[in-house]
Amino acid sequence: MGVTIIGLIVIVAIIVLAAVAYLFSRIVVVPSNLTGLISGSNRGTVKIIHPGGRDFVLPVIQSIQYLPFTQTTIGFKVTAEDENKIHVNVAAVAAVKVGDSDEQVRAAAKRFLGKPNTDQAIADSAREALIGSLRSIIGHMTVTDLISDRDALQRNVFDDAKSIMANMGLEIDMLQVSEITDAGGYIESLGVPEQQRVEKDARIARANAEREARDAEVTSRQQIAERERDLSLRQAQLKAETDKAQADADSAGPIARAARARDRHHRAGGGRGQGRPDRARAGLHGAQARRRRPLPARAGGSGLQDRGAATGPGRRRAHPSGRRGPGPGHRGPCRGRGQGDRRPGPRRGRGHRGPRPGRGRHDPRRR
Repeated sequence: MGVTIIGLIVIVAIIVLAAVAYLFSRIVVVPSNLTGLISGSNRGTVKIIHPGGRDFVLPVIQSIQYLPFTQTTIGFKVTAEDENKIHVNVAAVAAVKVGDSDEQVRAAAKRFLGKPNTDQAIADSAREALIGSLRSIIGHMTVTDLISDRDALQRNVFDDAKSIMANMGLEIDMLQVSEITDAGGYIESLGVPEQQRVEKDARIARANAEREARDAEVTSRQQIAERERDLSLRQAQLKAETDKAQADADSAGPIARAARARDRHHRAGGGRGQGRPDRARAGLHGAQARRRRPLPARAGGSGLQDRGAATGPGRRRAHPSGRRGPGPGHRGPCRGRGQGDRRPGPRRGRGHRGPRPGRGRHDPRRR
């Protein structure tokens, strides 16, 4: 009896534990890149569990499905006619995803849940919508507008596709037109004038740059030449001043020496002028002494005749050989002229025997 009760208790406990484990397994946590949708409510609505949330799903009567919230990149290319019926090829890239609002999640769930590959279904639907919008916008623009204003093309396609994709519960995160071409070379021809203009501007810019460079080089050379000229002129001026100073210094020596010689000459001349009376007195005493010398006896005279009576004052003594003095043409010292006096004396003819210094008018030796 007791064993049976214990067995029943163990069985009940196991059943309870299993039921509790099953109930806990019905609590779901939604990943961050998915959105959970719980269906089976008695109100007939779908309960949305946002990424990262959790909820309890009743067993048997409720079920849960997941809608991807990841972004999908779509590349597409369109061949269409522009406003002028010119065929152009436009390639673009877009990024789409399921919208964040509950209405967008429910709309996407209605269209894409239950398909084998939800991500691929979303990408295909978004591509078809974008291609239709791009073809429509190209038909209302010219090739020139498409090329010159890509921002307007992208903006128009984005606005047109946004309203279409909102009905599918999708959003466009990005749209970029990557290439615009044509098979007939029309776009390339449109670029020729611009290319020629750019090349012309480039040639003009190069020519202007070269001219400015040459002008700058010429200006620099002119400035260098002017500075070298100024330097040469300044060097010549300095050399002339140096040569003049050297010449003045060279000439200052002889001038100074001449001035010193002239000063010495003047001082010497003044000394001779002051000493001339002394020499005259010395000559007078010498003449008086000569007068007292005995002379040889002459007929009718005494040997002690005063020499001064015969010769007179200031007379030179006769030469022992009987010569009376210098011969004809002799230019002796003139009266009143010192030894340093350079003034020329009176010119005399040949054989002139004029009065000589030291002989008076009544000297008996004068003939």
